[in-house]
Amino acid sequence: MPQVLGWFYFSMLSGIVYPGNSLAAAYATLPNQSYIERDVFFFLWLISTAAFGYSFNDLCDVETDKTAGKPNSLAKFPLPWRIVIVAIPFLIGLVAWYKLNQNLVHSQRTDLANLFIGTQFLALILYSIKPFRMKERAELGAVFDAFYGHLNPVLITFCVFGLNPSSGIWFYLFITLVIIICFIKGIRNILLHQIEDRKKDNSAKINSVVLKYGPWRTINFVNNFLFPAEVFFLVCLTIVMSIHIPPCIIPLIFFGIISYLKLSGWKLGYADRRLVEFKFTYFMNDYYEVWLPVFMLIILSVYRHEFVFLLILHLIFFPMFVIKLVKDFKAIRENFKTEEDY
Repeated sequence: MPQVLGWFYFSMLSGIVYPGNSLAAAYATLPNQSYIERDVFFFLWLISTAAFGYSFNDLCDVETDKTAGKPNSLAKFPLPWRIVIVAIPFLIGLVAWYKLNQNLVHSQRTDLANLFIGTQFLALILYSIKPFRMKERAELGAVFDAFYGHLNPVLITFCVFGLNPSSGIWFYLFITLVIIICFIKGIRNILLHQIEDRKKDNSAKINSVVLKYGPWRTINFVNNFLFPAEVFFLVCLTIVMSIHIPPCIIPLIFFGIISYLKLSGWKLGYADRRLVEFKFTYFMNDYYEVWLPVFMLIILSVYRHEFVFLLILHLIFFPMFVIKLVKDFKAIRENFKTEEDY
């Protein structure tokens, strides 16, 4: 949800900065109520679909989780109740999808949104259900997880809310970089998750990437290939965003400085290799899910002061930015206790 919010706020920002050159120009004729209903039904769809994916995965994993000793939220319920629990968010998602379409002006982008939404439901089902069960197909399972968990929700967000680029070249370059980054982020996350779950996956006979190639080979792939590629493409994306909205470079600069100080970046060259291997794991998620949404709202608030209220609401419902910032400054202070630390 927070990562999708970041791109949702960026869509709003692009519409404010470039109101006369909008891919979402069709929305200009909609009353304010339609905007609100569109937003409500989109996020209702997003939340209910995520709940369906989680519960459906648990439904299909009751026996394998029992074998592996993994906790399963549906294991304590009889089969009829399991089906009801899975069906409720699925039906809510379908209703929200239907109502969302009623609040969208039909366009090619709307058709794309419907295609991606339908694909999201299909991917969630194929990932868990037999005989397909993509989660047990090593590399293909990792691709599916990255697609439905990280890439497709962002694409749906842009289809629903639109972007306002100043040129077609900008738009296609922006979307290409977003797709690459979301895919890399998704692959990185699922591989790290599989490393943590490798013993239980082995007990359940799940053919994961980590069990196929080994944990150290996987973590080396993450740190030596995925992480540098992710940083490179993120910098490229930020430059592209900043060409038309210059303040968009600010969050990455701040995040880079804070991360460097927090991780004692000047010591990494001679630090223990195994320690370094695990420093670059999930911390990049903080940028997409914590920093990006907040800074997009801050920039929005500079352009339109009424968005300060939305910024306050975001920080109330998603306080992780403040919590992590406090922890980061504590870590930085610990890194500079003695002269040897400088």
